[in-house]
Amino acid sequence: MKLMTQKAFNMVEISIVMLLLVITILVCIPAIVNNTKEAKIISGWKKTFTEVDSNFEMFSINDYKTVEEICQSNIEEKETEIFKVLGPYLNVDTSIKPENLKNYKYKFLNGAQIPKNSKYFTRRFAYQENGNIIAFKLLSCYCTDDEPCAVALMDLNGKKHPNRMGKDVFGINIYKHKVEAFGAEFSNTELAAACRKNNNGIACSEYYLRGGKF
Repeated sequence: MKLMTQKAFNMVEISIVMLLLVITILVCIPAIVNNTKEAKIISGWKKTFTEVDSNFEMFSINDYKTVEEICQSNIEEKETEIFKVLGPYLNVDTSIKPENLKNYKYKFLNGAQIPKNSKYFTRRFAYQENGNIIAFKLLSCYCTDDEPCAVALMDLNGKKHPNRMGKDVFGINIYKHKVEAFGAEFSNTELAAACRKNNNGIACSEYYLRGGKF
């Protein structure tokens, strides 16, 4: 009788352990999947930035004068024409029409709407060759290596959510002869603080390039 009772207790203990193990696995799986997705996006961002950064070495040699000519012309839609010139350097896929992006919107990391007067707000979208969504905004025709000419934002998750800066949306400042990720002027400590969930997430673009963690 004592042996049977002991076996019964052992079975109960084993069942409890198995139940706890299953619960632990079920709790951990979403976090593991989410971290894998985020790691893939960050890896994609690093690759995308490296490609664009390399392309713009050629832009300053081959086509910057073309942009200057557009700026000095009487063309009303200067942003449109300049985006066409910059398109190849931003890996824009002109074979895919962006009509289905009319309802696409992105927000700050903390969920706040991006004000229409912000340098980070634009409704000019296209697709990159890798399927990313790219947004473009002309800031000034009279830029330098200290003041950006334009900004470009890339959504590495396409139209899928979350469409948040620092989550799946990252960006660059485009200068006369170079590009830099948003937040390049910050220290590592400042980047880590700026990339917290309650902030706008803009500086995450540089934060993850420097090896920042989730």
